[in-house]
Amino acid sequence: QYASRSASLPGIQAPKCPNSGTETDVTEEKSKPDPLDPQNIADSIAKLETLKNGSSPASEHQDQSMDVLEQALSILRHTESIISSIRRASVGMVSEDIEAQTMISSVEDTPKAVKEWLAATFTKQIFGRRQAIEPPKFRSIVQAVRASMYVDKITRKTSQAVAVDISPSVLLLQEQLNSWDIDVFRYDALTGNKPFRGLFSEVLNRYGLIKRFKINQYNLENYCALVEQGYNLHGNPYHNAVHGADVLITTHNLLTLTGFASWLTDIEILSLLFSAMIHDVEHTGTTNNFHICTGSPLTIMYNDRSVLENHHISTAYRYLEQPDCNPFEKLSKDDFREMRGIVVEAVLGTDMSAHFTQIKNMQNALFNPSSVNRNSAMTLVLHCADISHPTKPWNLHKTWTDNLMEEFFKQGDKETELGIPNSPLCNRQETLVPQSQVGFIDFIILPSMNLLGDMFDALLRVQAEEASSGSSTPAEFRKVTRPWDNPLLENRKRWKALVSASDGNVSPAPVENGNIATATEKEESSNTTSSPSSSSSPSKPSSLPETQQQSTDQNGGVPSISETPENQMISEPEEQQP
Repeated sequence: QYASRSASLPGIQAPKCPNSGTETDVTEEKSKPDPLDPQNIADSIAKLETLKNGSSPASEHQDQSMDVLEQALSILRHTESIISSIRRASVGMVSEDIEAQTMISSVEDTPKAVKEWLAATFTKQIFGRRQAIEPPKFRSIVQAVRASMYVDKITRKTSQAVAVDISPSVLLLQEQLNSWDIDVFRYDALTGNKPFRGLFSEVLNRYGLIKRFKINQYNLENYCALVEQGYNLHGNPYHNAVHGADVLITTHNLLTLTGFASWLTDIEILSLLFSAMIHDVEHTGTTNNFHICTGSPLTIMYNDRSVLENHHISTAYRYLEQPDCNPFEKLSKDDFREMRGIVVEAVLGTDMSAHFTQIKNMQNALFNPSSVNRNSAMTLVLHCADISHPTKPWNLHKTWTDNLMEEFFKQGDKETELGIPNSPLCNRQETLVPQSQVGFIDFIILPSMNLLGDMFDALLRVQAEEASSGSSTPAEFRKVTRPWDNPLLENRKRWKALVSASDGNVSPAPVENGNIATATEKEESSNTTSSPSSSSSPSKPSSLPETQQQSTDQNGGVPSISETPENQMISEPEEQQP
C-alpha cells in the first residue's frame, strides 16, 4: 500500500518486489545503482527530506502526499540502520571481544583470578577454530513500519487489577510491585516458592495485556506452574524461580519507572515480559563454558553456541505445547510470530559472552537515536535486568552474591571430581569475592546501566520531538529517573571497604555455605555500632577521586556517566587505584 501510494508522488517510483519481473527487467536493474548501498540510501533520504521541506500542503491530496513522504523516510531510515548494524556486526564482533579482553588485562590492580573470570564470562571464548559470527536477526521492514505506527503513544494508562485474593503475597505485589527495592525473597516465601502464578498475571494486568490479547487465565496459571517447576528442577542456589521473578519485576520497573513503556507496542511489552519470566528456565546451575568443556548433551544439541540460552527458549515453547498450557492461543499468527522473534533475540542476548558486542553496538547506534533497532533496545533492557542485582539494596544484593558464589563453588566441585581445571571464581579455597564484585561493578554493571539510562533518554527524547513536530509548542522532555544509581554506588563502596579491610592481604575471604566475607563483615558491623552516625549518613565512596566526589555532591550523590569509575578505568587504566 505504501509503495502504491508513493508511486503517485512526483519523482518517487514505487519499489519493485524482487524476483517478480521479466528477464528484461532484471537486465535493466543491473544498470541502476545498488539500492542497498549505504551512500545511495543516504542520498535518497536527503532527496526525500528536501522534497518534504520544499512542499507546502494546501489540500487534502497534498496532506496525504506528505504522509507518504514521512512513511517513505521512516522506511529508508530503518533500512539504513539495519544495513549499518549488519555491517558493524559482520566486521566488529570479534575485534570488540579482543578489545575488551585487552582492556581487562591492562588494569594492574585487579587480581588475576578476577581478570580471568571477567574475560571468560563476558567475551566469546575460542574453542577450537574461531567460527564466523552470525549477524543479528532483524524483523522485516513491513513489521518495523507496523510497529512505528504505535510510537505516538506518549502515555500509557495501566489497568487496575481487581483483588480477588487478599493474601499477604497479593497485598505485597499491589503495594510494592512498582518499587525498585521490593524484597523478592520475602514475596517468594509468601507464595510458598511459587512466585510466577500471581506475579505474571498481575504484571500483565498493569498494562491491560490480558484483556488486549484475550489471554486465557486458566492456561496462564498452568503455564506458570510449569515454569516454576522448570526453574527449580536442578535445585540451583542462584538460577532458580526467585531469580526469574526478580528479573521479571526488574524488567517491569525499567519500563514503568522510566516511562519507556510508552515507546513500546503492546505486543513488544508482552514479549519482553514473557522473555524476562522464562529467560533462565531449566538452568543447570553451570556455565556455557562448563557444558562445552564437558561435551554435555546440550552442547551437542546446540553446537556450542549459546547453549543454555537456546535451551531456555526451546523449553519455554515446549511448555506451550502441553495441554491447557498455552495462554497465548488467541493471539493472531502475525502477533505470535512477532512475539517469538522478540523472545528468541532477547533471551539469546542474555548470553554473557556477547556482552561487550551488545554494549558497543548500542553505543554506536545512539549517535543516531532515531535509527536504533527496536529489538536491540529490548534486548539491552532484558540483559541489564538479568545482571541488575548489584543495583538493589545491600541486603538483597549481598544475598544474591552469596547464592551465586555457592552455585559457582558447586560447579568447581564438579570440575574437581571430573579432573578438569576449576573455572574462574569456582574454587572454594581461592576465591576473592569482594575483589570480584568490585571488578564486576566497574567493568560490567556501571557501563551497562549508564548506557541503558542514556538509551532511555535518547529514545524518549526522539519520541517527544516526533510527537510535537508541526506543533507551535516545543517538545517537553525530562531525563528518566535512574533508581539504580544510588544503591549501585553504595554497594560498590561497601565492597571496596571489604577489600580495604584486609589491609592489602590478597588471601581469599572466608567462605562457609556460600556466605562470603563473614569475618570482615562482622568487623564492619562492630565499627558501625560504635559509630551510629556513619550508618545514618553514609559518606561518599572513598575509592572515588577527589574531583569525582565533588561532582557527586553536585549531582545529588550520583556521578554522571562521564565521571563514573568505569570510564576512567577504560580510558586510563594505569591510573586506577585499588
